[in-house]
Amino acid sequence: MEYHHSPLHLGATELSDARGTLCLEELPDPRPACPVRLKETTPLIGRLWRIALSDIETNRIEAEGITYFGAGSQFGPMVYTRDISFSGILALNDLYPDTVLSSIKHTRKLRSELGFRVSKGYCIDEIDVPWAEEDLGESDYKKKYHTNSYTRRTDDVIWIWCVWDLFKKQNQIADWDWLYRCGLEFFSNFYQPFYDASDGLYFGQASFIDIHFPDHKTTGYPQDWTVEDCVLIKSLSTNCLYVMGLHAMAETAQRLGKPEDAKGWQAQCESLKQAIRKELRFADGSFSYCKDRKGELQNRREALGSALAVISGVVEGEDARRALGGYPVSDGGVPLFHPFFEWNGWYHNHSSWPFVDTFFLKALEQSDGVDRSAQNAALLGRTCVEDGTFHEVTDYRTREVKGSGSQLWTAASFVDVCRRAGLLRA
Repeated sequence: MEYHHSPLHLGATELSDARGTLCLEELPDPRPACPVRLKETTPLIGRLWRIALSDIETNRIEAEGITYFGAGSQFGPMVYTRDISFSGILALNDLYPDTVLSSIKHTRKLRSELGFRVSKGYCIDEIDVPWAEEDLGESDYKKKYHTNSYTRRTDDVIWIWCVWDLFKKQNQIADWDWLYRCGLEFFSNFYQPFYDASDGLYFGQASFIDIHFPDHKTTGYPQDWTVEDCVLIKSLSTNCLYVMGLHAMAETAQRLGKPEDAKGWQAQCESLKQAIRKELRFADGSFSYCKDRKGELQNRREALGSALAVISGVVEGEDARRALGGYPVSDGGVPLFHPFFEWNGWYHNHSSWPFVDTFFLKALEQSDGVDRSAQNAALLGRTCVEDGTFHEVTDYRTREVKGSGSQLWTAASFVDVCRRAGLLRA
């Protein structure tokens, strides 16, 4: 698997981009526990495969008899449902199913126990749930509970898609009754209060894009917004995750011999798809990043949400091609926003995220049938700088690789690319 489109080049033993060259001999040569290896590939791809598996295994955390996946080398024992779930969907459900399941079950127990107990400044009065504000800043809250307040995790529904995908692939560990019971609990207690019947969409942050803090701003939302403003949006990405969750609940109900329940869940799914097309789509067929609490569309697009609109089946065929049309893809990856916000703040703004690149390129492949696995591999491989592990994020302006090393969902993305390219041994 090679890719050559200047300045990005993926060869048999070297990978070069606008910032330099990464050579095979410069990379670590780990021996991951997972025995799966590739067939008929280049030395560089084979090495990157082993690095990806090693990065994934490095993120295994064992605490109090529980094994779960962390998110990257800088995050320690923090529990991130979205990182685990996206990584599971990309690759871990195939290679590490038992750890994915124990990870998700750990997130469900922790989230259920915490409920809407949040740190200072994170009660959203417009959402009718039993908020319980603790006299803690978010940093101290994380130290105490090893996760964030729910207000910073309103894309939580993604776990249902992950487990549904896992059980379909791994019948020997499938517990459809548990999935259905747990899904019912979370839709009733956590998700339904965020549904707005007036337009058929769910409130909640854009998936993985951090909302503002009470005392300072993050980079993925307008700088004059409050914490409440960031949560009381209807984002494309998170609503597409609800589509996948509702469809998974419908199929699970059907498996369990509950046909009427299945019809109800699927009707909700189709209604949400229609609402997304009606409420979040621009006239040219592309989609807005989100609708704000005033009901106005953000005049920008977002890569993950656009990809999920296609992957979830919100749009298909020509509509899918329009949804992705004109979105830039370059040697720096896929810009998270198009256009970026006007200010210089960097992290979600002015950046590309390799796992988002992967979902976007997968969506393009789904829409037009053109294989982009080699390009995807080059974009992921170029992040293995400095310590030779897969990194978190790229500064789109400079092409500089930044953030945490051994990043779970970046490594999982490389596994996904190799699978799409047909490189896994039978």
